[in-house]
Amino acid sequence: MTTNTNTQEQFISILTASIESQEFVRLTLGKYRGKEEFLNKIVVKLIKIKSGIRLSLTYCYKTKEIGKNYSTQEGIDLINTLIGKDFMSSRLFTIKQDVQLEYGNHQKLKLSFIKPTFPNSTTTIPQEHDRKKKRLIEAENNPYLTALGITNKQGNIVKTMEDKFRQINKFIEIVDGLLESSGLAVINQLSVVDMGSGKGYLTFAMYDFLNNILNKQVSVTGIESRTDLVDFCNSLAESVNFGNLHFEQGNIKSYSAEKTDVTIALHACDTATDDAIYQGIKSDSSLIILAPCCHKQVRKEIHPSTSVKDLLKFGILLERQSEIVTDGLRALLLELSGYEAKVFEFISSEHTSKNIMIVGIKTNRNIDKDRILSQIQEIKSLYGIKFHYLETLLFPNQLFSPDLADLIKA
Repeated sequence: MTTNTNTQEQFISILTASIESQEFVRLTLGKYRGKEEFLNKIVVKLIKIKSGIRLSLTYCYKTKEIGKNYSTQEGIDLINTLIGKDFMSSRLFTIKQDVQLEYGNHQKLKLSFIKPTFPNSTTTIPQEHDRKKKRLIEAENNPYLTALGITNKQGNIVKTMEDKFRQINKFIEIVDGLLESSGLAVINQLSVVDMGSGKGYLTFAMYDFLNNILNKQVSVTGIESRTDLVDFCNSLAESVNFGNLHFEQGNIKSYSAEKTDVTIALHACDTATDDAIYQGIKSDSSLIILAPCCHKQVRKEIHPSTSVKDLLKFGILLERQSEIVTDGLRALLLELSGYEAKVFEFISSEHTSKNIMIVGIKTNRNIDKDRILSQIQEIKSLYGIKFHYLETLLFPNQLFSPDLADLIKA
């Protein structure tokens, strides 16, 4: 017990020193063992409000987040009481090193020092918390929106493009939050690849947001198979002086992925979404953002067991169930690949029928491979599915052995 106490005190001392030296980036408390239902973790950041510098603790539940602010010392004292009691794992991120405190077997405490995840963090000064709730794309004085047909020359939104403009800003709002939760908000240099960029509506908006609103040094590449759209988008990017926005002709499957911070694929048809997920995993993306379109591959594979066969004899129900099963398996395969998966409504179905978003956030937590593989196998067995296309990309030689996660081509 004394050894554990000394180890935890050492961790708290390192935390305190990192705040005082302005080397602190963030702190996460995980492996929750408390009694509060649906609480997963706490993320701790420094902020600055009118009354001064505060430690902001964000309590991350399954479907919501709640923020609470404390003075620096109050926050540190609270963190000290939570570690070992409710949370079995703590990771401190600083610009010089990461420090991991973990309770293992028999409550034995282990302190590990790891190379920094965020060595180039610019958050040495606490973030300004009293700011506008949303940082969105403005319709006025945005010539690329006019060239894309979203606004007229006066900067007014074209009536028939109102849903598209709403979709763009909803996407940017989601990205803003995901940058925070993934830790990328504190990184100044970011690389983004948009798989299947099309006419570039969201690609241009993403570049505008990261470069001009967040003032990051960003490189954005759009991958598109149609040469005419690639030429159009490159010409437009040059005309509006988006110097680090480029478009390349090619398909998602054959794209040669390099290390990428963010991989996006919005409305890539059928298995092209799976190709994009695979590319994101191969490029070790910290963040993978997907809005699937079409679910033909799994629909053809479904041969349900007796328990659900009668339900799926109706075409519309089979169609919808195919979408749920396809995207559910995608989320589980992301988890198996070391990502925290989220599935939620992108934008109301009133504005688009393609309204599901799947997100993968790279995580350092341990993966229960057997549990996830068992879940995947049970789902496939229930619906009589021989394979999911993404499965064949991740594991081309064999399926469903306990060491599958080690076979991922990262």
